[in-house]
Amino acid sequence: MSDSRLTCLSPDPGMCNTNLNMVHVRVDMSLPENQNPKPELEDNEFIECFSVPLASLFEQMKKLEEEGYAIDARVGTLAEGIELAKKWKL
Repeated sequence: MSDSRLTCLSPDPGMCNTNLNMVHVRVDMSLPENQNPKPELEDNEFIECFSVPLASLFEQMKKLEEEGYAIDARVGTLAEGIELAKKWKL
């Protein structure tokens, strides 16, 4: 179920014509079909699915980065935003 959607966002304005839509969704993790998500990958993709509590997202992201994982910029930005909100008590 979609909660909200921001209209067309540009991750690199002026650099390319890529755009995206950010969608907020609620996932009921108690449902069996949401317990072990499995991606439908193309031949050249490697995506590992797992869940992390938002409260520890920044720490988990840094740990994964140190282990050599590539962190998607949008996930990193979300984690940084949560950390700033904690720091500034927002």
